[in-house]
Amino acid sequence: MGLSKLDPRTKLAWYVLMIYFSLISGSALQLSMVLLVEVVTSLILTGSLKRYKAMLVVLFLLGLQILTVQLVFCREGVLIYQWGILKIYSEAIPLAITGILKASIIVFASMRFFTSSSAQEFTLMLMKFKIPYRFAMLVGLSVRFLPIMKAEYISIVDSQRTRGLKMESAMDNLKGIFPTFLPFLYRSVRRAAETALAMELRGYGRTKTRTFTSNLALKPYDIALISGMLMVISISLVNKVLPLL
Repeated sequence: MGLSKLDPRTKLAWYVLMIYFSLISGSALQLSMVLLVEVVTSLILTGSLKRYKAMLVVLFLLGLQILTVQLVFCREGVLIYQWGILKIYSEAIPLAITGILKASIIVFASMRFFTSSSAQEFTLMLMKFKIPYRFAMLVGLSVRFLPIMKAEYISIVDSQRTRGLKMESAMDNLKGIFPTFLPFLYRSVRRAAETALAMELRGYGRTKTRTFTSNLALKPYDIALISGMLMVISISLVNKVLPLL
């Protein structure tokens, strides 16, 4: 079964399940198992993890921030190192590892959920939740807008390179944010204005309902998967409230 065949509500249930376990799990071992299950499941359904390579850079930077904050501000455990006002306690690194694992699970699950469905599927899913299409369409437009703005930013970077802007290393890319931000902001505003005008000309919002070229319908395997995931969450919540003896 491919990931594209699943209903977006099934993917949402899996996303909620991963977020739930990332929040309730307290040990590094439990979080590592959740992350492993998430990675293996994604590998089985998609057959590749290449789309998540860009996420590793984000997680690396996020992990450095979490580690720095824990080393500076953590005051739990035994004092193991002191240099001036800087004090490092024994629980700083375990807490940092736990935080990094939680962040990895959330980021990985979020990226897979938001990249596994089309803009129209997101819109139809929200409408199934009784959200008016005028608001549900905004999510679909945002999803469509992201790859367009990515292409716009790449075009801006290429233009700045032809003008002599050096962008070869990571530090050059950081420095290049400032000369590329204002053109990117201008193009974003222009794209938003063009989209708003196109929607006005097409009569967006004049009627309470509208038709779509496709419709969402839960398949038997979708119902089984959603029921199973909701059951797992329910059992876990009951176990938290009334621990099994």
